[in-house]
Amino acid sequence: MPGSPEYRPGRLEPVSSRPRTRLRRRPFLGAAAAVGLAPLLASCGPNALAPAGLAGAARRRVARALAPAAARRAAGPPPTHVLLQIDTGRSLGPISPLIYGVAVADPEQLAATGATLNRWGGNPSSRYNWELGNAWNAARDWEFRNGSYGHTSPDDRRPSGVADRFIAANRRAGAETLLTIPALGWVARDDSNQTRSTGVPAQGGPPLAGSSGAIAGYDPAPNRLATSVRSLPRKGAPFADPPDLTDEVVYQDEWVAHLVKRFGPADAGGVRYYAIDNEPDLWAETHTDVHPAQLGYEDSVAIFLDYARAIKDVDPGARVVGPCLSGWTALFYSARDRGIDGFRTHAERRAHGDRPFLPWWLEQVRRHDEQEGRRTLDILDVHCYPQAAGVLAGATDDVTNALRLRSTRALWDPGYTDESWIGEPVYLIRRLRTWIDRYSPGTELAIGEWSWGAETTLNGALAIADVLGIFGREGVDLAAYWTCPPPGSPGALAFRLYTNYDGEGSAFGDQALAARSDAPDDVAVYASRESRSNDLVVIVINKRPEAEIVATLRLDVDRTASPAALARPPSARAPAALPSSPDPAAPPAASTASAPPPRRALLYQLSTANPAAIRALGEMTVIASGTGYEVALTLPPSSATLLRLVA
Repeated sequence: MPGSPEYRPGRLEPVSSRPRTRLRRRPFLGAAAAVGLAPLLASCGPNALAPAGLAGAARRRVARALAPAAARRAAGPPPTHVLLQIDTGRSLGPISPLIYGVAVADPEQLAATGATLNRWGGNPSSRYNWELGNAWNAARDWEFRNGSYGHTSPDDRRPSGVADRFIAANRRAGAETLLTIPALGWVARDDSNQTRSTGVPAQGGPPLAGSSGAIAGYDPAPNRLATSVRSLPRKGAPFADPPDLTDEVVYQDEWVAHLVKRFGPADAGGVRYYAIDNEPDLWAETHTDVHPAQLGYEDSVAIFLDYARAIKDVDPGARVVGPCLSGWTALFYSARDRGIDGFRTHAERRAHGDRPFLPWWLEQVRRHDEQEGRRTLDILDVHCYPQAAGVLAGATDDVTNALRLRSTRALWDPGYTDESWIGEPVYLIRRLRTWIDRYSPGTELAIGEWSWGAETTLNGALAIADVLGIFGREGVDLAAYWTCPPPGSPGALAFRLYTNYDGEGSAFGDQALAARSDAPDDVAVYASRESRSNDLVVIVINKRPEAEIVATLRLDVDRTASPAALARPPSARAPAALPSSPDPAAPPAASTASAPPPRRALLYQLSTANPAAIRALGEMTVIASGTGYEVALTLPPSSATLLRLVA
């Protein structure tokens, strides 16, 4: 398939979507007093493996080689004038409210960002023992230790105690919950930080034939016994609430039954979204102590189906999210393809017709669902982090800042070559949409974990605003930032531009409109219509830190002007019914109903003048011009400007 990373002698092979750097992120960082998750220590975010053999000095050499090219690309003079065109008659489709999601956030963070979804996820979620209510294992992120992370109250130690409080807090805040169901097979035995695995190898490997998950030189059985109890998808017997704490087994369908009893079924306000674990392609690297065996193609499908079916047997209205892959390399290879030579042999893939992993996986799940007559996979989930040197790590020099804002094109643009070890076009969202259309029509799309670095700076905030605009335009159905920008930070305000820009609940629209900029690397534009009021809401981002840019926002100048490169793929809102066959055909984007012409524009802005607040700038008059209307704008350096155009 074009763009898939095939091995060629002398070429670095991609291994993961994220650098090897171990950032001690705290996956439940945001869940403070009311939710009780603040002390959790383990990491999930950007901590996976870099290209095979690309570590230390080698990675620095690649970074130095890329930096001059990045500097040259960012060094051109700013444009003297930018034309922004909005086709108000061309709707690209609905904007899902669930793209404004975060992870493990507390009520203050939810309020500060206006987040619409809160994900319970991260590496320790793979080892959460819901029966104990307060027990995790941090895996490689923190010495393979169990822990309560300070949650030792009687309420915490009730079955599903900390999780229940998380869900209840989300409900009070009006945010959906995306809950991770452990599928690793082993969860924490207790909440003692003194309980840990020892003698764990540096990484996993292929499973030994005839073993129970052992690899060459390491048998996980002693560490499983010391730290964990068995976790299975289904009980196969009547559920108990509270569950039996003496049987040495935790059943995940019994947890779903508890949640339905506590909060109601998914279709009646209960937990609606369930993710099947977290980054199973990295289990052998992250949870090596209990799961050192790398997953192959068949394993990955079987595990997903076992848990997805168990969830839907208890709550048929639940929406299942998977396979929650870690990023770029996992799209093309299984974990077992890593082998001992860093994917160069990739025998597992070759044994499956040399087909890229994710298209094969989607097709197998679809075929199963057709035979069974119901969906197990509702939403395809892939995690995404920028790979260019310094971007995710939060570097804020001029070169990296420019690269951070430019690199968002990797989400959609087939003409953009990723400026990292990937070294080829990624166009992630459109690539995934193409695979969905071909192999699993009707499946929705999630970017279940993402970040673009430097969230406490204005540059990082503009990257967040750019990504959220891309998600809306491209028809992503669900997304969750990792984890949550601090309240009052520029990153949190970038979310609020889309969710609550005036502090009174006003938001970006719910219908995406075709829009284009004639200088997209300098000024980005995202347009929407609010169905309730029929107002247009537009966000314009000046990416240049050194230049004020004059722009003209033109409405309905030419309904054919929006180029295909900026149009949503036509199948981005395919129906969610169970498909009977792969059919990528879909109707074109619809035209919107006629609306009264806009007469005035209300302006709000996040800029260097006051990066700690979104400022209301007052009104501007909309001028009739030819066949459309225009607004003259002066965009401050490094700014995001929102316009609400009203009749």
